Amino acid sequence: MNLNPRPIGLAVVFLLLFLGAALSLQWWLNRETRQLQGMALDEARGKTGRLIALSGIPPEKWDDYFERELSVMLGGQVKLYRSGTAPAVSPGVGRSQLTFTEKIANRPGWEVRVSFPLPAMLRAQLLHQRILAAIVLLALLLALVPLFIVLLETRRGTGSDSVSRPPWAKTRAEATGFEELARISHERSTALAEEHAARARAEEDLQISRNLLGHSVAERVRLGRELHDNICQTLYAVCLTLESVQKKSQLSPEMSARTDQCLAELRRLNQEVRTYLQDLEPGSVNGQSFNAALAGMLGSLPEGDEVKIERRLDDETLAHIPSHSVAEIMNILREAVSNSLRHGKARHITLRAGRSDHAIALSVQDDGVGFNPGGRRGHGLDNMQARAVALGGNLAVESTAGQGTLVILTLPLPDLT
Repeated sequence: MNLNPRPIGLAVVFLLLFLGAALSLQWWLNRETRQLQGMALDEARGKTGRLIALSGIPPEKWDDYFERELSVMLGGQVKLYRSGTAPAVSPGVGRSQLTFTEKIANRPGWEVRVSFPLPAMLRAQLLHQRILAAIVLLALLLALVPLFIVLLETRRGTGSDSVSRPPWAKTRAEATGFEELARISHERSTALAEEHAARARAEEDLQISRNLLGHSVAERVRLGRELHDNICQTLYAVCLTLESVQKKSQLSPEMSARTDQCLAELRRLNQEVRTYLQDLEPGSVNGQSFNAALAGMLGSLPEGDEVKIERRLDDETLAHIPSHSVAEIMNILREAVSNSLRHGKARHITLRAGRSDHAIALSVQDDGVGFNPGGRRGHGLDNMQARAVALGGNLAVESTAGQGTLVILTLPLPDLT
């Protein structure tokens, strides 16, 4: 049997071209997969840092319940370690989930390890790679089987010239082989299509669940912030007012005892509200002008012989503050003034407002005892910083022990006009 090398050579060339194109596509998919993994890790790192900062709980006070809550918020598994003590990651973990170790900001000596399942896009990318590999293997099989049959028939023909096979026997064998290959290819394609559809439905359900969880986490963080900056500070202002009235008034022993009882109840309620961390944003400030909201806020604070609050506010600057930003700005100022009274023991507080060509600046300065800004920060300062960032601005705190505190809120002018 004579073998024509030209068709075989053409078949080999086309096979090599197909393999080259498939390998190029596989390389491109691998590169895109690595980029998607990097984006997913960066997003998870940022979300982890924000949640830890907003929680305000130092690593020394973390417990199993807090780690479980943080794991649910991130959609994975969170574990706290001392720096350098985290165990090595298992080599097979990266196939089913992503893992990273992140140092806790402003907390040297502590780090967290976060593990979470691969995002939907990455799983789809891996599925595409497997499908492509299956297609390449199937194409190789379809290309090599006919070549193998031709070579086998050629070897049989040259080995035994006396034995001849009917022409229809060879044709029938080739037809049977191609029919079997077509049947196997159809079954595999059907199974892959069904698996892809099932995975797509599962990914859609998972994405919906993640969106609902994300909204729930954001609402929970917002409620905690509003509770601390509104209800707790208002209760504290009422306590200060009652204490001022009690000191300046000549009350009978019975009335003095009742006043002490009211103060104790208000302090208990303030602590209980701080514990529960749930409240809604008050709508009384929304829609008001800045001057009206500021007057209402300062009116609830004690001011007299012991405490003097001075306002040096430029009316032209305040006119550039829109009503929809007043509530957030007022919460920042309320927290700053409350900290001056409660922690700074201030007797003179000055509120200033001014602007440049590109920004508006609001400041709260007191003559209190001051503190170390680089030390341990409270929940209130983190809330003030978060609100400033939400407004597109920045919050700076300058303080020295014994020399008072200066809080400066800077907001971009184009974002407010």
